[in-house]
Amino acid sequence: MWKRLKNNFDSGIEKIKWFSSLLSERFKIEYLVMKLLYQSGQLERKRDELMKTIGQRVYKLKEHPDRYILKDRVIMESITEIEKIDAEIEITKKKASEISSTI
Repeated sequence: MWKRLKNNFDSGIEKIKWFSSLLSERFKIEYLVMKLLYQSGQLERKRDELMKTIGQRVYKLKEHPDRYILKDRVIMESITEIEKIDAEIEITKKKASEISSTI
């Protein structure tokens, strides 16, 4: 009887260990997905700030009709940075999607 009780207890402990390791892995994955989505949100905010910079610069340059707006250094740098950020956002969202789809 004690042997059966000990075997049942050991079996229960093994099931608890298995469940806790599974739960731990699930939390790690969910945390990683949340972290990637947060990074994506941060990048989107940075992109929005650059768009505001472009808008403000265009507004300032409206008084100079002889200037070609897209050749302006500030605007070109902002557009280049936005393109980089968009690529990073896409990669980050793709990683989050891949991780969450494997679950």
